[in-house]
Amino acid sequence: MILTRLRLKNIKSYRDAAIEFKAGINGIAGDNGHGKTTILEAVGYALFDALPYPERDFLRRGAKTGSVEIAFVADDEISYILTRKVGGSDIRLATPLGTINGKKDVYDWLIDHIFPHVTGSKELRSIFENTIGVSQGTFTTAFAQTPSARKMVFDEVLGVDEYRKAYTNLLPAINAVKEGITDLEKEKLVLQTETRDYKQLKKEHADLQKQINQLSKEMKQIESNLEQRKKRKENLDKKQKSIKDLEDSIHRLEISIAATKKQLVRIDKDIKSADAAEKIVFELSDKKDEYEESENTLKHLYIRREDRNKDEQKILSLKNEFAILQDKQKRGQLLLQEVSRLKTEKEQLLPGVQKQQTLQQEIDLVQRELKEPLQHLIFEKTTLQKEERRFCELKSKINTLGKEKSLLLPLSQKQEHLKKEVEKISRSIAITNSEASGLKKKSKQAGEKNLCPILPGVKCEAVTDFHTYFTEEINKRQTILNAIKIELSTFQEELNTLHDPVGQITQKDALLTGAQEEIDKLTQVPEKIKENTLKLGELSTKFQQYIKALSGEKSEQEEVEQIITKLKTQLEALGDAKTQLKSIETLIDAKQRELGTLPDTQQQITEKEQELKEHNTIFSKKYAGLNAIITVIENKTKKLKSAYETYLRNKPIAERKVELTEERDSMLNALEKEEVEVKKEQTQNQALRSSFSETEFQQVTGELDELGKKLSARKSTCNEKIKQSNTNQQSLLRMESKLNELTRNEQRLKQEQEFYSYVTFIRDLLNSSGQLAVLELINEIASEATNAYCEIMNDYSLELHWNEEYNISVIERGEERNFSQLSGGEQMSAALATRLSLIKVISKSDVVFLDEPTQNLDVQRRENLSEQIRNIHGFKQLFIISHDDTFNEHCDHIIHVEKINGESRINY
Repeated sequence: MILTRLRLKNIKSYRDAAIEFKAGINGIAGDNGHGKTTILEAVGYALFDALPYPERDFLRRGAKTGSVEIAFVADDEISYILTRKVGGSDIRLATPLGTINGKKDVYDWLIDHIFPHVTGSKELRSIFENTIGVSQGTFTTAFAQTPSARKMVFDEVLGVDEYRKAYTNLLPAINAVKEGITDLEKEKLVLQTETRDYKQLKKEHADLQKQINQLSKEMKQIESNLEQRKKRKENLDKKQKSIKDLEDSIHRLEISIAATKKQLVRIDKDIKSADAAEKIVFELSDKKDEYEESENTLKHLYIRREDRNKDEQKILSLKNEFAILQDKQKRGQLLLQEVSRLKTEKEQLLPGVQKQQTLQQEIDLVQRELKEPLQHLIFEKTTLQKEERRFCELKSKINTLGKEKSLLLPLSQKQEHLKKEVEKISRSIAITNSEASGLKKKSKQAGEKNLCPILPGVKCEAVTDFHTYFTEEINKRQTILNAIKIELSTFQEELNTLHDPVGQITQKDALLTGAQEEIDKLTQVPEKIKENTLKLGELSTKFQQYIKALSGEKSEQEEVEQIITKLKTQLEALGDAKTQLKSIETLIDAKQRELGTLPDTQQQITEKEQELKEHNTIFSKKYAGLNAIITVIENKTKKLKSAYETYLRNKPIAERKVELTEERDSMLNALEKEEVEVKKEQTQNQALRSSFSETEFQQVTGELDELGKKLSARKSTCNEKIKQSNTNQQSLLRMESKLNELTRNEQRLKQEQEFYSYVTFIRDLLNSSGQLAVLELINEIASEATNAYCEIMNDYSLELHWNEEYNISVIERGEERNFSQLSGGEQMSAALATRLSLIKVISKSDVVFLDEPTQNLDVQRRENLSEQIRNIHGFKQLFIISHDDTFNEHCDHIIHVEKINGESRINY
């Protein structure tokens, strides 16, 4: 995979920046705090789901959302674009076949196609944080921790923790199987207990069936006897019921006859009352008609009274309108007088206002065209004088630096020659060291397995001891190595005495370039000073009536302030005539507008007065004597009201006389019919009683009761037996089901026991495999790390070891030192070498980031690291993030990060 482009929107100090990457070594340069590490964090966030702090801190200050967009070319040489939103859940991957959306689907695709050696997103994040993109200041952190802490970090990176996780994760499964076996054994015991009475219960069920059959025969015989007695009882019941029905009917008729007689008495009384009421109605009919006529007359009079009240309201409204018109007439006269007075006052104020405006214009002119331009010219003159002095200082500095550089040139040529010699000797040391290490390894193999030193892997039967041969060969290499190291030490001492003239020349060149760029910016200063003096002269000429010739001194600003103060004093002496004039004009305008709203009221007053007289005349004629007439009619109606109410009470009673007479005749006919019916039913009742025997009825009833009790007893016993039989039948069915379940339980128990044995074996195998895997990986990584460490330290006599506890140690001249005993620069170099080896062996990544890799390294080791960067193989892309320009000349592509006004910007 190769990264080609990164775009950041609202990410930390980046507003909207696009960053281009290339294959090879990419340098990311810039001062501390300018946003270099943000680029590394953005790559980790998008591709590896790794961010060392909350997402809200990844956003630009004030922004609610942001995004990271990264383009890369995979091993299939197809370009892909991954976009991840910050502050939301939106993440998508654009591929030639379409877009993949959603965090899970996107990272599953990356793991399948870009990082196939990774098992999950958690491991992907760990590999980035501990190998590919180790953040600034944490290169050595993991190696300096306790053994248990180191194990947690690197077990996950190396994938060894997967064995431990698998071993741990299988424990719940084993426990679950074990619990299942226990549950099955308990279930088996319960089933055996529940089915132990099966045979006894089956015998009891057969006995109950026999008893039920016998009881059924007895019940059929009793039911036959009961049927015969029931027929006799039904015949007797019918006769008894007929007698009772006749007696009840006779009783009802007797009650009805008595009630009818009482009703006849009441009706006779009501007929007498109706006769009296009929007489009263006849006597009061004339007064009733007279009362109704008076009531009708009052209704019409009340309507006229309401009309009169409405006309009175109309006259009152006319009077109010007349009074309002008179008030408006008076208000118009008063407004005309006030407008005339205000116009006179306005004429008196006009001269003072004109003088005040002239003075104000003069103050504004001095303020705008003298004071403000003068301030700008004085400030400009002061700045130009400073720049003139700086111009002279820079010329002197350039001369001094040129002389110093010419003295350093011969020494730089000598330094380059010595460096080449040191590199040549270092390679010889590395080759000799490698040969010696190989001989030691072969010597050990020959000693253990008697393998031939010439033919690899072939066991030698003729020679029994190769120790002397290997000792001589190793001593030869050691002698050569000692001689080369002495020569290397001589060259290195000579290099140290030169004090890095190349670096000093580079610094001088940088200072010369900066000084020359600053002088180029200041070449226009003399011309600008002349322009400033000319502008001051023009300003003096324009305002000579206020001030003498201007020279650009700060005291001249005070003189201008005094002029403005003097003019303002004159303006204040005139008072506030302009405000008074404006106030008077406002009042005149308001009163004239009010006058405009007042119409000519004199004509309206005359018309309204005439209308009011006409209405008063008509009202007096139309409603004369109305109240007196209403009073007379009301008194007459009150006198007739009592007779009218008496008439109304008696009329309904009188009208019922005919109805009551008809009702009395009907009741007399009904009474005669009921008396005939009673005599007829009494005769029938006597005939039925002579054919009914009470003794026979009681005997049959007793026999029925006795047979019913016997049948009920047999049925109860039979039902109880049937119920017991059904219960036994259900119990038998349940037990048969339990017996089948017991058979299945025994089969499952056997399968679970066999599965438990298998899973236990697999878990024990995983527990022992993890350590073997880590030892193989550590040996491979340590071999790669030794070569990288020797290149960085420029000392090929060193050996780097990394043991199973992930502890780094370095062997130098036979002495082994732990990681904690190394200097800061040695720790950084060892950690860097180990992490680079991890990436090669474990992650299989084509890309690696080095964030400030020169931390704690001295000048010489920084130079060695920068030169050895080219020797790091196995990566398509290498990113070096550093504020140190040591790496610049060795990079294929340099990205400069600069922060301007709080915003990070990219230059190439």
